[in-house]
Amino acid sequence: MNIGKVKLGNIPRIAAVIMDGEDKKAIAQAKRNGADLLELRIDCFKRQDAAYVQKILKDIQTKDIPIIATIRSKAEGGNTDIEDRERLALFEDIIPLVNAVDIELGSKKILKDVINKAHKSHKKVIISYHNFKNTPEQKRLEAIIRNSKKAGGDIVKIATFAKDRKDIAMLASLTTSHNEIITIAMGRLGGVSRILFPMLGSLLTYCSVTKSSAPGQISLKTTTALLRELRKSAQSYI
Repeated sequence: MNIGKVKLGNIPRIAAVIMDGEDKKAIAQAKRNGADLLELRIDCFKRQDAAYVQKILKDIQTKDIPIIATIRSKAEGGNTDIEDRERLALFEDIIPLVNAVDIELGSKKILKDVINKAHKSHKKVIISYHNFKNTPEQKRLEAIIRNSKKAGGDIVKIATFAKDRKDIAMLASLTTSHNEIITIAMGRLGGVSRILFPMLGSLLTYCSVTKSSAPGQISLKTTTALLRELRKSAQSYI
């Protein structure tokens, strides 16, 4: 599977999270420090009107790096509380300018419309689930994965707060049991997941360029260095 020109699945891929679309230094730094893609957190932008966001996207397109766009809902960690009707309209405006979109499974009122619009434009859809309080039992997470795929998600993203090592182990098992999945353990204990899970098959790991956008997120530079060393070790072993 590809997002833009980047093939997912063979080696761990890194998405740099951009929270300010006008921060050209951060975008340049992301490319320089090894990011394979950019995730644009449009809900964190200074403005969310279509003309402003489209101008930013057109500028980033010239940087030749695939773009994942999300307008995160307030219920799952979004910075700006945007009504569903406005979110849908903005998704429809930006889909032609990006390579993939991320929308929460919980955004039921607009989920189907966003998926249909993205697929008609031949863009990938990541359906995501975020839980900043805990990690639900495996049965619940399996249901989320099934429902996300049934809804039409090309990739399923599960990001939950890890309270203990059992949560890490369960999410690791989930990673090895499914294809087209992204898994993340958030929180202090979850930092290891951002390096370990991509080695187990999670399609993407997300890194901060300036400030963190999620608990336990580590810097792009550190992630790139660690994954590079682990890939070398794995190749030597094989």
